[in-house]
Amino acid sequence: MKTDFIILRADGTQLHQSIDLPEEPGYDALRAIVEPVINGHFEHARVSYEGQLASMFVDESGLLNGLPRNERATEIYRAYWLSKHPGTNPESLSYIAGDVVLFTRNVWF
Repeated sequence: MKTDFIILRADGTQLHQSIDLPEEPGYDALRAIVEPVINGHFEHARVSYEGQLASMFVDESGLLNGLPRNERATEIYRAYWLSKHPGTNPESLSYIAGDVVLFTRNVWF
């Protein structure tokens, strides 16, 4: 199935791409897409994108390694969290550091 994803770079640039993936892609298929962008190990963050449940993959040690803050990815991550936990101070939440891969649908099962 055609799957759209966006590379959200910490410098604010975005790269929109599409790829054919199974409805429930496995770890290896996702790793082949995500690891070259993130340059290392990644972790999944469930988010909402354009009203749909989506999957965002971030550098699991981006904060510890001092990568720059990714404003757009942080905004998407926090918006989803706040939709589930209203009243939370957004600045009390962690921010996303480094480049990320945002799939416009849920690909993490």
